[in-house]
Amino acid sequence: MKKTALLAVAAALTTVSAGANAAVYSTTFQNLTGNFLISGFGVDTAGATDADLDSKFTVSLTNVNGKVTIEVPIAADYKVYAKAGSTSFIDFDGVVGPDLGVAYAANTLIGSGPLAVTNTSTKLVEFDFNGVGTTSLKLDGVSQAIPYSTGSITVSGAGATALFGSLLGLGSFLSGPVSGTVDILYTVSQDRIDITIDEANLIGGKFENALLTLDNMPAGFIPGKGAGNRDAIIDGTFASNGVIYAVSEPASMALLGLGMAGLAAVRRRKAA
Repeated sequence: MKKTALLAVAAALTTVSAGANAAVYSTTFQNLTGNFLISGFGVDTAGATDADLDSKFTVSLTNVNGKVTIEVPIAADYKVYAKAGSTSFIDFDGVVGPDLGVAYAANTLIGSGPLAVTNTSTKLVEFDFNGVGTTSLKLDGVSQAIPYSTGSITVSGAGATALFGSLLGLGSFLSGPVSGTVDILYTVSQDRIDITIDEANLIGGKFENALLTLDNMPAGFIPGKGAGNRDAIIDGTFASNGVIYAVSEPASMALLGLGMAGLAAVRRRKAA
């Protein structure tokens, strides 16, 4: 193969690499810690089914410190990964030490499927919690007044469950494929975020059911842990650090295809 042809392949690879990078969207947690209280997800009801639940619950994060940066993806099919070294833990029993969570020793696939974020035109969200009076929120680089109480987004079911399942350590409580959407409303105050999650349009494994399971669990359901409080409240502390990133599957396949083409060109040149 001629040198000019090899250069053309290299240029094509470079172009697709740039495109693939543009299709990689990261959510970064930098030493995010605080207290959490989850409420409004129902109570222990014998024989309860999805129809008995309102599919809505509230998550209040207080005494928050740390940073979160979210690159909002364009709608597409993605594979979602947790980066090596990422950790997320929650402690809900009052005894020092994490009760649920995960630490990723290697880059790990945590979900895949259609990922879309609607009801917003924002492409970059930056939360910075550094004590009362210093909290900041930027949308596309523009600082917002605190408290900020107009946050509203809709996330596809596959994207929401991959993200929340990993962060809350609840992935093992979810089963089966999901579709539909999750509506999220949020308010940012000084060292506090209040989030309302509505899963009414989510089809498949719902976090409300996972939270009910956790609240109503018998002793030993989680090895070494006692029974749930059965009070429709789960609270404790949380700590998240690391990166979750979504990679567009078509971009990945295009990059792989051109990479193989480049290798084939090199082989042909050597054979000649």
